[in-house]
Amino acid sequence: MESIYAYLQGLERETAEILSLIQKEGPLTKNDIAQRTDTRLTTLNRIMQPLEKKGIIVQSRIGESTGGRKPVLYDANPERYYIVGIDISRTYTRAVITNLKMKVLEGYQFPMDHTCSPEKTTDLIAEWVLKAGNKLGRDSSGLIGIGVGTVGPLDRESGVMLNPVNFGTSGWENVSLKEMIRERLHCPVMIDNGANAAVLGERLFGKARGFMNSAYIHCGIGIRTGVISAGTIVRTLNDAEDAFGHMVVDADGEVCSCGNYGCIECYASAHSVTKNFVSEVKKGRVTLIEKDIEDITYIDICTSVQKDPLAREVVTRAAVVLGIGLANFINLLNPGIVILSGPLVKCSSLFYDICTGTALKKCYIKKEGTIVFSRGGALGEDAIAVGSAALLLENLLRSEASGNRFNFEGGAVI
Repeated sequence: MESIYAYLQGLERETAEILSLIQKEGPLTKNDIAQRTDTRLTTLNRIMQPLEKKGIIVQSRIGESTGGRKPVLYDANPERYYIVGIDISRTYTRAVITNLKMKVLEGYQFPMDHTCSPEKTTDLIAEWVLKAGNKLGRDSSGLIGIGVGTVGPLDRESGVMLNPVNFGTSGWENVSLKEMIRERLHCPVMIDNGANAAVLGERLFGKARGFMNSAYIHCGIGIRTGVISAGTIVRTLNDAEDAFGHMVVDADGEVCSCGNYGCIECYASAHSVTKNFVSEVKKGRVTLIEKDIEDITYIDICTSVQKDPLAREVVTRAAVVLGIGLANFINLLNPGIVILSGPLVKCSSLFYDICTGTALKKCYIKKEGTIVFSRGGALGEDAIAVGSAALLLENLLRSEASGNRFNFEGGAVI
């Protein structure tokens, strides 16, 4: 029996375009679809019939009459098929099951502690996917595939994680992650950098809808960045997701893990905030945080900014540096919206406010309303996982509907 993945992969371009429109914009009437895709109704009926028979689209509800018979509205079937999205970050792994409308049906998260080898991590993912599928009453024939968003750098084509920096556990160098997950769950797997997945998810289903240029910046242990420009995912030359974090903002600044001096990541990541704060305490600066110095975390620092002057100073400096880098980024790429996410943004409204305020102040374009900022986006903590599921489906459909054109294999390279 042909798998649903193979069926979708084999759709003709016109059929894929119509399905993509229904999936993203539905419920829609046939007249709506015909007008949006410039398709004759007779052709549209021929295209939609097998999709409806396969259970990919359904008659969602009856619309309001405009004088004649009430129209039928069509939408992607929210019940029959599902996708798994996985977010493998430095401090946690999160997995979700979504339907075709990218609604999260079930979610699961576990910390990436020192025991989480690649083998254990993929085993935990596979066990949960099978249990969650059974709980939802979804058999394996309805699983389209698995999208994975990971920490970079990686070889996307082969699905290998290369040498992630500041990863919470060892053993993740040159890991054939795509093959490991495919062997355990026996379904198609697609892997990309997590930030790319997140920006795609927000572009299609979140805060960035309607913006052709958008950016997603995740401020965690490192700084991860995903960018869509003119509807295309922008990729760095080495396909890493931390290129923005290694923008030099102070040539005589602190040494960075990449070998340069004064990179944004030296100041504005969760790791650097902790390191710089501890460094100041060791120099004799006073802190009101009542913990042993080696036990202090970025969470302690971010939550102490109202009562601890040193904590406020370190967080403020981190935010100003990120804001300066962000102003340069905005000047170059002109995103309509920038979504700031990740632990630092979640823990500290001060960090977010100073960062965005600095970016607006330093930005070359001063016109009000030129850039929109969002704290966390619409998808929140699920952005990478949901975006990974969306990435897999988009790769199948290669939609050009509504101007949503994404080049997944190559992308724009900077």
